[in-house]
Amino acid sequence: MQLDKRNTLILSIAQGLSITTTNINMINTGLVGTILSTNSALATLPLSIQFLTIALTLIPVSLLMGKFGRRPMFLLGALSAFIGCLVIVFSIYDRSFSLFILGSILLGFSQANQQFYRYAAADNVPINLKSKAISLVLAGGVIAAVVGPEISKSSFDFFPDYIYLASYLLAAFIQVLNFIILLFIKIEKPLPNKNLLRPLSQILFRKNLLIAILAAAVGYSLMSFIMTATPLQIVNVCKLGDEASATVIQWHVIAMFAPSFFTGFIIMKFGNKNVMMAGVLLYVISISFAIVGETVLNFWIALFLCGLGWNFLYVGGSDVIAKSASPEERPKVQGVTDFIIFTFVATGSFLAGALHNTLGWEVMMFYTTIPIITLFISILVIKPQELSFK
Repeated sequence: MQLDKRNTLILSIAQGLSITTTNINMINTGLVGTILSTNSALATLPLSIQFLTIALTLIPVSLLMGKFGRRPMFLLGALSAFIGCLVIVFSIYDRSFSLFILGSILLGFSQANQQFYRYAAADNVPINLKSKAISLVLAGGVIAAVVGPEISKSSFDFFPDYIYLASYLLAAFIQVLNFIILLFIKIEKPLPNKNLLRPLSQILFRKNLLIAILAAAVGYSLMSFIMTATPLQIVNVCKLGDEASATVIQWHVIAMFAPSFFTGFIIMKFGNKNVMMAGVLLYVISISFAIVGETVLNFWIALFLCGLGWNFLYVGGSDVIAKSASPEERPKVQGVTDFIIFTFVATGSFLAGALHNTLGWEVMMFYTTIPIITLFISILVIKPQELSFK
């Protein structure tokens, strides 16, 4: 098997295993936070700190990958997720909110490493195939869509006195498998060529890259904002139950990753601008369904369309980012762009818990129209050829 295809397959499997652990955490973190914290407004604080950790460690992780290679950092990330899940297990057993936050920080560091799986797959492929490589790696998240919620539904009350403990125990085991899979990856480091290095500002302030970062940041932060609050609304407010919450999130994650089997081809055929516009439209419809009703079906449709919108905006944005830098420039460019993206994501997650607690579901959904309109105008004014690379 050719090295690029082998790496893409390994990274796709690793993506699935990593997102499975992330998915289990996303389903349960707000609910565990409600149990362990003394203030319900702080229920999503560990998740917000987790996203903040991702944002703060992305640049150091990317630079370390440039120095030592991607493989050692990917392995360190899997180890961090394993330890983080075990710390959360003990936090549930010990009823310790501070330990829950510590475990979330370790998961955040792990996810900072996992964010570069998609770029690693694009490292050694021709420029016209980068969107396909990125989307195929993200397609591995379909594993998470099926396995993560099923684990949550079947294990959350396995220990009745320590609800959700078993789910995190299984999430830790999944990272053992991920570590083993990542041992087989082989990515060659680019030979240094300082003559090809451009100033970071010269790369970042190009209009096409700014639009790509905005699309990925808005798409990801809105997804985080909506998905963080959904379990709280379904379980704690609407009293629809943990199984309903897990099912809604399951189909949400399917919608996030299943289109990735085709997103790369769609980008190649219709262009990034049209794909991003489709993502914006999907978010508008998603928000509408979230506002008009609070049945399981409303939540299901809203979160499913939110997942599709995320895919189109995130893959479209990542494709432009991956093509905007030479191999020598990737560590700093990808680190900085993902730092910007996850600063938005951390903000969205933090606001979700606070706004849900103080303003309620419908009002917080109305607020999502502000970034969506901003993104729509930004994409509208750029020319299609400015988002394409030959």
